[in-house]
Amino acid sequence: MKPSKDFPLHHLPATHFLATDQSTAFGEHTPSHRIDFYAVVWFMEDGGTHYIDFEPLPIQKNVVYLIGKNQVHSIPSVSLPRAKMIVFSAGFFEQVQEPFLRQLFSPFQNKGISIPEEMVQSLTQLFGLILEENKHDADTAMLNKYTSAFLLHLYRFSQRTHSSAEGEDFRMIRLWQLLETHYKEQRAAAFYAGIIGLTPKRINEILRHRSGTTISGLINQLLLVEAKRELFHRRFSVKEIAYHLGFSDQSYFARFFRKHTGLTPEQFKASQPAQHPA
Repeated sequence: MKPSKDFPLHHLPATHFLATDQSTAFGEHTPSHRIDFYAVVWFMEDGGTHYIDFEPLPIQKNVVYLIGKNQVHSIPSVSLPRAKMIVFSAGFFEQVQEPFLRQLFSPFQNKGISIPEEMVQSLTQLFGLILEENKHDADTAMLNKYTSAFLLHLYRFSQRTHSSAEGEDFRMIRLWQLLETHYKEQRAAAFYAGIIGLTPKRINEILRHRSGTTISGLINQLLLVEAKRELFHRRFSVKEIAYHLGFSDQSYFARFFRKHTGLTPEQFKASQPAQHPA
């Protein structure tokens, strides 16, 4: 499968969250497409191959694939395999609190996560709760809790079934871990390159090839996610958030935020629904 810039962009319908046990596609199926949301795909049968960012991967029963925003996904078949699916917006993703769960959607690791046979029933029941909540009350906080629990199980399974990656893959996963830890105070590519053992140029070449971004782009993404989360929760002032994220002053942070979102921090905060204490 050859890379192309002409893949249609699939948008999530007018909602932050959808779940289904009926199909691997929402709306019209396009064999190859780029997604502007996050997807959890749990295949229910064997057969064929699908592609994530042009990497061929087997379709296997009870194997789950996690696809991040802007990744290219392809199932080159007219007949889609049976699967359970959860898809959610960037806004929903940003409310997943645990960094190691968000890391599951890293574009550096596309291999599936196998659900152990003894856990299939339990995960099926948990998925059933997600379906029921989505069909009826669709409470965002509850869906977040259920989805985070589902992802936590996948994280545990991944620790059992994935041996340490080698070479380039290992270093890219290590890069993501370092970024999650140091992005607030370390913005220079040389810092990460020195730890990983690659030159800044080589790291950015790999990142551009795999996900169309650079170290700076990933750092900006992490800063925006954290900024939006703090603005959403309204626990700190804009000035406090700016300092917390490593900006030298509030005006610099405001310019950064507006450049990437089109809104000032105050405008973004005002656009979000008020949070009520539990």
